Amino acid sequence: MAQYTKHSAVVNKIRAIVRLTGRALRHARRSDISADFARKIQKSAYDVSHKAKEETYTPPYKSIAKQLQVHDSHIYMAAVYNLVEIAKQQARYRDDIIKILSQQLKEAVLPPESHDYLEQKLAKFL
Repeated sequence: MAQYTKHSAVVNKIRAIVRLTGRALRHARRSDISADFARKIQKSAYDVSHKAKEETYTPPYKSIAKQLQVHDSHIYMAAVYNLVEIAKQQARYRDDIIKILSQQLKEAVLPPESHDYLEQKLAKFL
């Protein structure tokens, strides 16, 4: 009886392989697309190629700066850390980030640990 189950298992595996191969070959023949669908593809490609570039660009630090308004100290410190890292790497954003962090230090009511963390990170640039 054990030989019969081994034999049937092998036969079932072969059947599965043949069945999957047959599906792949049948679908390969159906891969021809209709003329209407080809026109739609060409039209969308043409529209995308002639689409005007976006005129507005928002620097990535702007979205991170919004996180400075959150009252959770972990999110606040992570936002400060990320802003400082961006300022280190990108000279073109450095002045704006320092300005934002300086205003945050002067105007915001912060817990003592967040205030000290911000002072410590900002001291590297001033």
